[in-house]
Amino acid sequence: MQVKIRPARNKDIPFLGWVMFTAARSHLAESPWSVIFHEPQARTRILLERMSQIPALPWSHVSKFWIAEVDGVPAAAMCGFAPVIEGSPILAEFELGVAKQEFNYSEERLAGVFDRLTIATLGFPEDLPDTWGIENVAVLPKFRGKGLLDYLFRHTLEEGRKKGFKRAQIMCLIGNEPGQQAFERNGYKVFSQKTNPTFNELFGTPGAKLLVQDL
Repeated sequence: MQVKIRPARNKDIPFLGWVMFTAARSHLAESPWSVIFHEPQARTRILLERMSQIPALPWSHVSKFWIAEVDGVPAAAMCGFAPVIEGSPILAEFELGVAKQEFNYSEERLAGVFDRLTIATLGFPEDLPDTWGIENVAVLPKFRGKGLLDYLFRHTLEEGRKKGFKRAQIMCLIGNEPGQQAFERNGYKVFSQKTNPTFNELFGTPGAKLLVQDL
């Protein structure tokens, strides 16, 4: 198996839409993005693909992703960025704009999406200052168990070091035990967690953990 780590390119955008959808879904029955937009998977992924083209959304922009190729095939990806410096992980005005542009949502429907985006912020701990952030981590099913996340973590954490960061963070939904184990295997430790009953009611998980490591 030949593994190559490379920056994402525009041709990878459909794959990145799958990555963002799958990473958010985590261990849940339904991806939170589908819940937020009240859309099926295919239409939700169209919205996420569009978000990957908006520079003001650093957590999803194509330029922030690294891809693990196996024998020339994109197999896994993760995003590395500076959450506090480059912006909040949820910037509702851009996400609402994508929904309106792509699917011509009514003002009433946009208001519902905004309410659910607001609830989504209630279950995540605050980003730490001066910290390199990892987001949107996913591996295609047929390539799981081959250590691709380990390759990506080594590379993406090194990118953070080169930018001068001394620590890195990643979020994990409570209950995503395989994800947490993979993050801990790559040096992370639980720093804090946040729960919220309204978040739990909407998404089916109490909240999220913030994991941190020194670089």
